[in-house]
Amino acid sequence: SDDTPVMPEVASGTAVRWADIASPWLGAVGGDSRGTAYAPAIVARVALRYDEEKADLIHDEEYEAVLFPLGDHVDPSTAIAVDYDDRDLRGDPPPQCLYRLTGAPLKDKGLFGDVERGLVDYLVRARTMEISANRKLKLFSRPGETAEQFVQRCLQTADGLADADTAKLRDKYQDKVTRIQAQIQAAEDRADVAREERKGRRSEEILSTAGSILGGLLGGRSRGSILGKVLKGAGGAASRRSRSAAAGERLDAAENKVETLNEQLEKLERELADEVTQIDAEWMAVAKDVTTTPVTLERTDVKVVQMALVWIPVP
Repeated sequence: SDDTPVMPEVASGTAVRWADIASPWLGAVGGDSRGTAYAPAIVARVALRYDEEKADLIHDEEYEAVLFPLGDHVDPSTAIAVDYDDRDLRGDPPPQCLYRLTGAPLKDKGLFGDVERGLVDYLVRARTMEISANRKLKLFSRPGETAEQFVQRCLQTADGLADADTAKLRDKYQDKVTRIQAQIQAAEDRADVAREERKGRRSEEILSTAGSILGGLLGGRSRGSILGKVLKGAGGAASRRSRSAAAGERLDAAENKVETLNEQLEKLERELADEVTQIDAEWMAVAKDVTTTPVTLERTDVKVVQMALVWIPVP
């Protein structure tokens, strides 16, 4: 039989543990909580540090790497990463424990040294962390931050920068807008004056003409006298109409000036709106310019904190 009640010899100085049948990772590594025998595994607690100066990133990870089953040759690339909990590994064997014999040289101390070095080499080669980066905004994602969350953070940053650029337009447009607004106010004031003047001239024209003709007719004057008044009144009316027309021209000119200035102001507003739209589009494009960059490990970033020979229940 490959099972024995006597635990095989293990290299001196090596910690020996027994997997608790309640360990949540037991099935994932090939163990069986209902097993009656225990087979050897190497469990290494490893600590990884990802650091990237440009990204201002320092991120530590710690987990247990389980190598199981063990044979004549142990391949570190087959290690399975599991969340560690000190309660998963027991210091005392279960009652009536049977041990499964394998070809692994458990009493050879070199086995564990080779596994440690091989595991470090493998992790340096194989383990990387992918982070999102926006080079133009000089932003990098953080561990646990989703791609959508990072893009949203980029959009918020770009929005603030777009606001800053938009604020700079105030100096460019403020004087122009203020000047045109002052001109519009002055032109409107002149139009109001011209409007009142025209109104007064028109009333004078109507009342004066009516007074001359109707006054002569109702006054019982002779036809010749009335005709003279009419001719005289007509001449005076013509003069008054001329003054009224001049007032109308001044009003038209003032109103045209107001309209022209309003058109200039509207043009300025359209130019401003176009610039704001362009600023917004440019910064939004920058916010969405997201790439991924790998953060690799160096040998000094990988440490085997603890290593143990662990017996795992098997069918």
